[in-house]
Amino acid sequence: MIKYQFVLDVAGVIVTNLLPTYWVEMSALAGVSYEFLHNQFKHEIRELLWTGKISEEAFWEWIIRQCPSLEIHEAQSMLYKHLRTLPAFDDIPCWSEVADIHLLSNHRREWLDPLLEPIRPYIKSITISSSVGLCKPDPEVYTIVNAKLNPVLQVMYIDDQNKNMEPAKELSWNTLIADTEGRWIEKVKRMLYSN
Repeated sequence: MIKYQFVLDVAGVIVTNLLPTYWVEMSALAGVSYEFLHNQFKHEIRELLWTGKISEEAFWEWIIRQCPSLEIHEAQSMLYKHLRTLPAFDDIPCWSEVADIHLLSNHRREWLDPLLEPIRPYIKSITISSSVGLCKPDPEVYTIVNAKLNPVLQVMYIDDQNKNMEPAKELSWNTLIADTEGRWIEKVKRMLYSN
């Protein structure tokens, strides 16, 4: 049976984004401004963290330097509290019956692996930025995923950020924004089950 090729972002699509909720709670607990913490993350460490150029331990040390009133275990507990599955996560087993599901995410493998374990049997490939050393929207990370796809079939790429769509379009992938209201899930269901 010929299957659709679906490439899904993880954070904001099937698992919660860490921004802004994690950073808002972190800044409130640590007594530093959200803007300061978010800007420091974005400019100092974001790409290093997502590409795996620094260790997870180095990230926690960075957090404590920004928020000296916090203990590492508090910051870690807060992170895991904010990493939860979203409604589409539960649809993956059914979708995998009619589509090859591939995941592409800017994230840390050690944070995602425990969450993704229940759906791993339904996933064709997983590409996480910290493992491949590249972040979206770098076109090269899309090329890595493209090599894992069935080349004769149309690809649907789903992400919650517009900035990540252009490299997908360059590869002639169809694109769909994962809106926060979840309307995109109904579009996917219509696409997969309309025949």
